Amino acid sequence: MKIKPEYKLREVSGMNIVVSTAGMDFQGIITVNETAKFIWRMLEKGAEKDEIISSLAKECNVTAESISADVDEFITTLERADIIE
Repeated sequence: MKIKPEYKLREVSGMNIVVSTAGMDFQGIITVNETAKFIWRMLEKGAEKDEIISSLAKECNVTAESISADVDEFITTLERADIIE
């Protein structure tokens, strides 16, 4: 799983915003919090969901089970927006 190369995460006025460098036409603005930013950065490297969950759990000092649904939800959002290849 990997973020498509034409999508980038940029910080604008203190907010993390997904932008398209290829002029892609998608509806709305996707903003992400620090947790989603962590997931995004892992996806940029091609990490799989289990690796993301494990790394995020370690980073946040929580159990993988407690964050699994949130990771799934964010990845599903990116899939629906056709941002992941």
